[in-house]
Amino acid sequence: MTFLEALILWILKKLKSERSVYAVFHLIKGKKSSQTIQDAYLYQIKALFYTFPYLKRSDFDECIQSLINKGLLEVKENNQYFLTNKGVEQINAFFSNYSFPSFLNGMKYQEQPFIIWNRLCILIQVLSNLVHDSRLYYPITRDTKLLRWVRQFILSQKMTKHQLGEAIYNELYTIFSKNPPESPEMFVYRLTGYNQIGKTVEQTADKLSMETTEYWFRFLHLLHYVVEQVLGNRHSYPILFSIMQDIDEPFPMTKSTVETYKLLLKNYTISEISKIRNLKESTIQDHIIEIALNNPEFSIRTFIDSDTEEKIMRIAKRMGKQKLKLIKEQLEGVSYFHIRLALAKNR
Repeated sequence: MTFLEALILWILKKLKSERSVYAVFHLIKGKKSSQTIQDAYLYQIKALFYTFPYLKRSDFDECIQSLINKGLLEVKENNQYFLTNKGVEQINAFFSNYSFPSFLNGMKYQEQPFIIWNRLCILIQVLSNLVHDSRLYYPITRDTKLLRWVRQFILSQKMTKHQLGEAIYNELYTIFSKNPPESPEMFVYRLTGYNQIGKTVEQTADKLSMETTEYWFRFLHLLHYVVEQVLGNRHSYPILFSIMQDIDEPFPMTKSTVETYKLLLKNYTISEISKIRNLKESTIQDHIIEIALNNPEFSIRTFIDSDTEEKIMRIAKRMGKQKLKLIKEQLEGVSYFHIRLALAKNR
């Protein structure tokens, strides 16, 4: 069983067969839809959001079929997927041998670590060649925006190229000396410098005798760890923090939800926003739930009173937070929107 197959089974187990198998695909691809974001929070799988953005649908389908062929997954007539007893046993055994990437925080960081990684890679290549007075090399990227950023970044620093290169080295060395969750080689082997070409994902995985998808997730795990260390200790890592500071966002929301949020801040009602945006009221409700999930400061009192919220949470704790129909049957006059909103706010 590959690491990706194990991860798919693990997520399906968390979903409890209450979502389609493609809910897993949308989650790890990082689909910014209200449904995917809500699932990520309600089923406590938000750490894995946007962790495999390059995954192809055909490769995912191949993994699912492989799991079915191995007897780890079965599909019912209504197209619902269930882990078999064998699947549950194997997933438990798999993650007893392979530590789960606990520092992953996909919902929080989303594409930010990829941007940071690309900046760091080209910056290290440029500085390494500058320090050796070499100008005859091919940049690892042709992205003009990224190359422009590197130039501006180097010029903005009040230190020489040697000092800047040494500062980045020391900050990374300090982070990797503090018992990181993965081997630093996963990170270092990928870097390009003077007379040294960084390895690809496949080459690094091969060098570390690791299956490719496992290497990818462990590399991303380490990258998220680095980002967390820097953002949480900005004064200890001033150079690395200056690479990241302009791409840090307070909370992720879909573009459509942001537009709804702006109108809510102007005290428009759900009905009014629906007419202004030419969207169904149920869509606006989805946006409100997404806002409640992502923004701790967002008040839901306009939509639900505290007594109703408390009743919903008491029943949810007793019956299971995902069983919306069962919760609704216990509460007269309470809508599914109210239930989902209360659960979202108390995630």
